[in-house]
Amino acid sequence: MKRKIIAVLLTACLSIGLLAGCGNNASETDDSQVKSEPSATTETADTSAAKEPEVTITVLTRYAGSDVQAQWLQTMMEKFSELHPNVTFQDDSVADEAAYNNKLKTAIATGNLPNMWMQYGAASLVEYAKNGLAMDLSSLLEDTEFTLGLADPTLSSYNLSNYGVDGIYALPFAMQPEVIFYNKDLFAQAGIDKVPETMEDLIAAFDKLNAAGITPMGMGAKDTWRLGHFYNCIVYKKAGVENIKKIGSREAKWTDENIVETLEILKSFKDRGAFEENFEGIDWSTENANFLSGKYAMICVPLWFIPTAEASEIADSLDFFQIPYFEDAIEYKDNSAVYTDAHVYNGKLEGYEKEITLEWAKFTHSAYSEEVRLKVCNQLPGRSDINTDGYEMSPLMEKALVLNNELTTYGGDVFEYDEITSMQDVIRNSLVGMMLGTSPEDTARSIQAEIDNNQ
Repeated sequence: MKRKIIAVLLTACLSIGLLAGCGNNASETDDSQVKSEPSATTETADTSAAKEPEVTITVLTRYAGSDVQAQWLQTMMEKFSELHPNVTFQDDSVADEAAYNNKLKTAIATGNLPNMWMQYGAASLVEYAKNGLAMDLSSLLEDTEFTLGLADPTLSSYNLSNYGVDGIYALPFAMQPEVIFYNKDLFAQAGIDKVPETMEDLIAAFDKLNAAGITPMGMGAKDTWRLGHFYNCIVYKKAGVENIKKIGSREAKWTDENIVETLEILKSFKDRGAFEENFEGIDWSTENANFLSGKYAMICVPLWFIPTAEASEIADSLDFFQIPYFEDAIEYKDNSAVYTDAHVYNGKLEGYEKEITLEWAKFTHSAYSEEVRLKVCNQLPGRSDINTDGYEMSPLMEKALVLNNELTTYGGDVFEYDEITSMQDVIRNSLVGMMLGTSPEDTARSIQAEIDNNQ
């Protein structure tokens, strides 16, 4: 019965696409757990190395270092090379976001594009598509065996027709909602007997934790994505995903009253003592370590954190809850921050190199690949047709499946809906600047100025 329930949950959740990005700490598992082998349908018609030219496939992702997703990528490259002995790989992946962005910008500027790279959001992909840098992947839709286990959003979320470009230019393979992980023991010490459902409940929890001498929430704003992610949660719950999309389409502005209010709310968290003093100089690594050592009661992070939480010494004390909603913005209760990793493929490729790169694309988004991600990386799959035999999901993973089944309205990083590529840095740096003293109003004007100056 338990297996049947899990199977039903898997099918339901996968209808919207699922989590992405494995956790930051490698697990003790390896690909020996994966019983099925790569499907023969992923091979080209003739896999004889004597007849196929030597090709190097270059990949640029953030699956590197201690990120267990690096183990998935390594497994995929090894298995693909077994099927295609004429193919070798050059893995240029770097884990750090800033380093990755710089590396990708350099590759594009110099014309040395990798065969595959990672992409966040559709808007910033438009220029790549228009300039032929990104490959149109629409032909993959003709392979019914490949698409059978994919939910439509897995492909259509990168359909650029709304931006005036026909085609699908990236393959997202999963989704990862932002949640709040918390330490049950620290909650108990502070007299908090239930998890916050509303933002008002969360603020009350801050007060109780501070009174007990416990730092309520970790925040390593030196890595600007941390504050950026938390802001995503606030703005979607207070103003809604559609209002952020309207900023991207120039139907709204950052200086609009409802958006300025969300900046004021973020600033108030610091004023309320939600974060550690001088958190602006703390990085994610320190924040992560502090939470797992019991220094913070909570951190706001996507569900890719589950393997890290389960591998920690305080695993039994950890759980997560959904981002609370605002009582005075109940209409946005179901709006959530959810992140999608996606792969883009070099649009300048020709001949056999293009053919084998498309074969690699199908391979890494296949049922076999998702099985590796589940059983090796302990991450939820993005297809409905994987083999889950012999895999017992942890309570946190089962809870994550249920959560994903409940998602109805979601958005990625707020900058993803803007074609101006500088918006990522401008928004995130402005949020940190606000925490260091800039007013919410001036912060909004500064962000809006970047848009106005690029019109």
